[in-house]
Amino acid sequence: MEERLRAIAAAAKGHWGYDPVRVAEWAAAIEFPPEKHVLADEHGWASVIVSGDVCRLEDLWVEPSAMGMGLGRSLFERAAALGRELGCERMEWEAEPNAIGFYERLGAVYVRDSEPSEWGRVLAVMGVSLDG
Repeated sequence: MEERLRAIAAAAKGHWGYDPVRVAEWAAAIEFPPEKHVLADEHGWASVIVSGDVCRLEDLWVEPSAMGMGLGRSLFERAAALGRELGCERMEWEAEPNAIGFYERLGAVYVRDSEPSEWGRVLAVMGVSLDG
């Protein structure tokens, strides 16, 4: 199961034109610790980790062939629902720059800049309220 999830993440990340070798190394290093709640579908997956009253959206990956069909929205909504079930008030994540428009269409807003990522980039931290 974990290898399939890594393959989906690699395909999704690679869709944005990043170096294939770097993407493969990155995907191979994705970990699945016990505190990571994974929501999987045949062509995509999301994961969350709870930190106090904030649910961190750690992953949201959809295979390129399934992009634009509502799967990303469905996974996002499932992750938010899980966060609410786990008692969180907010969901936040470091957004892939190519996906910011997608997240904004789902109601997310810019919260702050991240610390430099493993690729040395400063990413936008996006968030949504889980109230109501």
